[in-house]
Amino acid sequence: MHTQNVNVRTATRKSNERWVKNIARIIDRAHYNVACAEEAHAHYGEKLTLTDTCVYFIRGALSAVFNKS
Repeated sequence: MHTQNVNVRTATRKSNERWVKNIARIIDRAHYNVACAEEAHAHYGEKLTLTDTCVYFIRGALSAVFNKS
């Protein structure tokens, strides 16, 4: 069996960077979804409530998690 010497600090740092980028992508997508909803509500003259904002944020985050686009 072949073994590789892995620097634990480097592997942990790269893994951590990947997590940070992934979380940032998810949050960015959620904020973008809320911004689009704000624009749509303003365009149609509807009031955007706190509940609407939370729903659009969660929808955006979930779409980023499951679609990964």
